[in-house]
Amino acid sequence: FLKHHKGKWAGHPFDLSDWQTSVVANLFGWIKKDGTRRYRSSLIELPRKTGKSHLCAGLALYCLVADGEEGAEVYTAAADRDQASIVFEIARKFVESDEYLSKHCRVYRNSIVVEEKGSSMKALSSDSRTAHGLNASAVICDELHVWTKPDARDLYEALVTSQGAREQPLNISITTAGTAEPTLWKDLHQYAENIRDGVVDDKSFLPAIWAAKKDEPWDDPEVWHRVNPALGITVPLEFYERECEKAKSLPSYANAFRRLYLNQP
Repeated sequence: FLKHHKGKWAGHPFDLSDWQTSVVANLFGWIKKDGTRRYRSSLIELPRKTGKSHLCAGLALYCLVADGEEGAEVYTAAADRDQASIVFEIARKFVESDEYLSKHCRVYRNSIVVEEKGSSMKALSSDSRTAHGLNASAVICDELHVWTKPDARDLYEALVTSQGAREQPLNISITTAGTAEPTLWKDLHQYAENIRDGVVDDKSFLPAIWAAKKDEPWDDPEVWHRVNPALGITVPLEFYERECEKAKSLPSYANAFRRLYLNQP
């Protein structure tokens, strides 16, 4: 039902890449004995240009139309209005380019509504004043590493705590690595690492982090391929080679290269 609308993939179905298949299979495939999903929260960290925003839009639409949730409230959230509009616009294009989805979903300026189910998907930014009083069934937070303002944390907490009445809520954050300063991203990143490393036991949280280790050589193509599952697919290898040479010649750019392309804080 979902088709790309930009670049060389325009008009082609949104076929999941291996890393996207891994995320979706784990999030929706682990079912408990009572029939509900095991995972309720997830932090997904990847370098830039891996298809994160398209996956966000696809997951949001799935939770809107195919999750069996009557009166679903799905929110795609970001630090500012421009970022929030990116995922929403991709979702809008997905709907408008498919006959079935456009038949059942009505697209408005800031929302997509399935009227017969009483369900809606909306985009929110941290400057929104409408986060309290919601009853979210699914929340997808885009680029959490730039949620640095105090009201951004307020939005995140308001959205997560609004899910308490749902039987199997889903709260997903998809982002590139942030900086080492104390932020909402740093807190969630540390929590995800603690679960991954067995320090914290939270079976409802899925950590999915693709990142180079601190002591790994950042100019090694083998490291690039391991931490960027989209390298050679959505991101040409030549791009990494050029950016790496730039980082070597311009030391002030090395930190940006390591954070944005190797996911190192």
